[in-house]
Amino acid sequence: MLRIRVEATSANVCVGFDVLGIALNLYNEFTFEKSDEFKFKGFLPEFSNIKNNMVYDSYIEVFKQLKKEPIPVTIGFDGDIPVSRGLGSSSSLIVAGVFAANEMLNRPLSKNECFDICARIEGHPDNVAPAIYGGLVASYKKGDSYYPTIYPINKDLKFIVIIPKYKLSTHEARGVLPHELPYSDIVNNLSRIVNIPKAFNDGDVDLLIDLFNDKLHEPYRSKLIKEYKTVKDICDKYNMAFAISGSGSTMLAITKDEKLVDKFKNLDCDIRLLNVGQGIEIMGE
Repeated sequence: MLRIRVEATSANVCVGFDVLGIALNLYNEFTFEKSDEFKFKGFLPEFSNIKNNMVYDSYIEVFKQLKKEPIPVTIGFDGDIPVSRGLGSSSSLIVAGVFAANEMLNRPLSKNECFDICARIEGHPDNVAPAIYGGLVASYKKGDSYYPTIYPINKDLKFIVIIPKYKLSTHEARGVLPHELPYSDIVNNLSRIVNIPKAFNDGDVDLLIDLFNDKLHEPYRSKLIKEYKTVKDICDKYNMAFAISGSGSTMLAITKDEKLVDKFKNLDCDIRLLNVGQGIEIMGE
C-alpha cells in the first residue's frame, strides 16, 4: 500500500498574489492500493465515485499524459485540512493524485515534472508548490509550464491560523477583485515581494509587518471575512504580521511568540498554532 501525506498551504502570503505560498504542518493523508477497479474509502458519499473525485481525476491525468493504461486502485482519505477555507485542501487532492500515479508507474516523472502537472491542473501554482516542496515557494510560468524557487523559513517563526466556521469559495473570492488596478498598487506589491524571502529567512517579524501591505486582493476580499478587522487589530496591537490565507476565510498571524495564540481565544473560530511544513511525504507499507 502506498501512503501519501500532503500538507496544508497558505497561498499569496499577502503581497504574493498567485505567486507565493507557504507549507504548514497540517495534513491530509491518502492511501493507494492496487485493486480490480477504482474504489474510494473515507470520502464523503458525494465524492466516492469516479465522476466527482479530484484525487481520481488528477491520478488519471498522469496516465493520459504518459499514454499509459490506468492502474486501478482503492483510494483512501483521512483529512485534517479544512475545506474551502484558504488552506489548500483541494490542492492536496491534486498533489496526492499526481504523485500516486507517478509512484504506480515507477516514477517516470521527476518531482518538478509532477509539480508542473499539478500546477496546470490547478490553474495556478501557489498552493501546489509549497505542498510539494515545503517552506516558502515562489513560482513563475514560462510558456505552458511552471517553475518553482524554494526559500527557507526561519525555524523561530510561528504561524497562528485563524479559521472561521464558514466556507469561502475561490470563485466568490476572485469575483470581488477589480479588473484593472493603478500602477501605484502594482509597484507597491512589487517593492515588497522582492524582500519577502529575506524576511522569512531572517525571521524578521518587523520587516514582515512592513511588507504585508497588499493592494491587489486583500482590500477587496477582506469585506467577505467578518472577523477580518478584529483579527487584524489584534495583530497590529501585538506586533504580528497579518495576511488572509489564500482567498480566505482563514487568516494568518506570524510571530515568534507562540503565547500570542491566546490573544485569539475569544473568537468563534478554530485556532491552530502551526510550524512551517517540509513538503510531500511518500511512504510505503
